[in-house]
Amino acid sequence: MSKTNEWAASQKIIETLQQQGFEAYVVGGAVRDIVLGKPATDIDIATSALPEEIKSTFPRSIDVGIAHGTIVVLMDECAIEVTTFRTDGKYVDHRRPTHVTFVRSLEEDMKRRDFTMNAMAQTRDEEIIDLFGGKVDIQNGIIRTVGDPNHRFAEDALRMLRAIRFSAQLNFQLEEKTSEAITNNAISIQNISVERITNELEKIWLSAFPINALKEIEKTKIGQWLPGSLNWSPEMWEQFDDNKATVHGWAFLSLLQNKDKQEKIPRLYRLSNLQKIEIQQIVKAVHIRKQRFFSTVDLYQFSEQTLVTAEKFVKILFPTIETTDSTTIVENKKALPIQSIKELSITGNDLMNWLDKPGGPWLKEMINEIVQAILHKEINNHPEQIKEWIKNESRHKN
Repeated sequence: MSKTNEWAASQKIIETLQQQGFEAYVVGGAVRDIVLGKPATDIDIATSALPEEIKSTFPRSIDVGIAHGTIVVLMDECAIEVTTFRTDGKYVDHRRPTHVTFVRSLEEDMKRRDFTMNAMAQTRDEEIIDLFGGKVDIQNGIIRTVGDPNHRFAEDALRMLRAIRFSAQLNFQLEEKTSEAITNNAISIQNISVERITNELEKIWLSAFPINALKEIEKTKIGQWLPGSLNWSPEMWEQFDDNKATVHGWAFLSLLQNKDKQEKIPRLYRLSNLQKIEIQQIVKAVHIRKQRFFSTVDLYQFSEQTLVTAEKFVKILFPTIETTDSTTIVENKKALPIQSIKELSITGNDLMNWLDKPGGPWLKEMINEIVQAILHKEINNHPEQIKEWIKNESRHKN
């Protein structure tokens, strides 16, 4: 395992806590990554030390969740979360416990965790403590809850989407009873905030195996209870591999819906204005390609990424339509005389001076007319040629 600065800092924290007579371990996702043979990221520590004992041991610390036993310890310019062993009280909102109880037992702390692969700990001597069969489940590519899955999902409904998301990120399968429990509890996902649902879906869009998640969303029927009651169509995601940006996933999902739902998705999932614009551009480009090949004007108006993404989606969604390889699209776009209005060799002031006219709506129309003429190679992007063309050809010369 490669040793990062965060890992070295975490080991110093564990050593210090042990010197004070406390137990301390690396826990959670970092241990899962170690077992998977991946670099340990997002390193968390669990300890028998109480929050005040953690703070007194590490004066350079920040209270971020002290009510739940979490202190951020600053060590060697790294920020490491250190949390007291705890058990959770009753869950009343399908998301958070009403209270936590601090304990001195690692086993009691591990019992409350979501999945066996996340319920392991590692000692400073690199021994893995695995109380619930997490290593075997990882070896078998299985996602299984710690304890009764119905109980785990009734406590925290977001765990259902987390399980599905892990299946996409790790290429694991949900254990049968875990999958069945998601079906049984699917309706409770409505209690989870849209922002948290969006976050999980975006991790799926960026994962290596999104098809795994889409199959589970359909199989468990949880998709029926996600915002918008959307058409998830897992069979359409078999060839989806455009996981470089979240907007690609949102755009692909949008293209599986009718027009009304397409327009609602950005609002329902609280997407940013920038995401909304990018999604709209991809969807618009796909609709154009359903009708014809991209024109010169299309190549100019859409970004290279939008054009390439739209072409990929057309190939998946409309296999009978003849498509073009991405290299050709990129080359055709780069061959345009200009790539944007910023490359024009003249300005609005030039036009107003040449025609001795004040600014107005005509100015934008004329600039667009000039751009079209350059794109279609009627004139070169040169001030004198543009001036002469305006004099002889432009509809707005007077």
